[in-house]
Amino acid sequence: MDTQEKEYVISAFTENHAGVLNRITSVFLRRKINIESIKVSESSVKGISMFTIITYADEGVVSRLVKQIEKIVDVLKAEYYASEKLLAHEIALFKVGKEVFDNIEKITGLYPIQIMEVKDEYAVLELTGCKETIDALRDYLKSRGLLIQAARSGSVILHAGNAEDVLGDLMQ
Repeated sequence: MDTQEKEYVISAFTENHAGVLNRITSVFLRRKINIESIKVSESSVKGISMFTIITYADEGVVSRLVKQIEKIVDVLKAEYYASEKLLAHEIALFKVGKEVFDNIEKITGLYPIQIMEVKDEYAVLELTGCKETIDALRDYLKSRGLLIQAARSGSVILHAGNAEDVLGDLMQ
């Protein structure tokens, strides 16, 4: 068993009922495991939600978490993946000082940003990409005193198949 902590992505398909989020997060709370990121969205199957949870733990702990999550009544299926095994992207918005335009050519050369809004006092930049790229842009802007505020979506992932494939016989 690997006892080294690393980043894992837990994916859970659930019926879209009130209280499911609380029941899933309570599994982490009882074990004192931190949730780095959690996103709940509609899946491609009507009435089925998909939870994407990012956590750092060893594989044995994550495996036990997923087994507990699968015991929750409204959970149809839960799985976990080492983060490097998935295609995961985030969207980040950066509110930056107008001085950013003094370096805009360098920034656009390093990062595939979109300029979303320009005001007299600030500009809003958008970056879609992997966690490391978003962290790098945030650090770059912060180190130059340009960053006013940042917000990010959390990871959006794609499974190898679609929701119907992942849920298999449970959909019949």
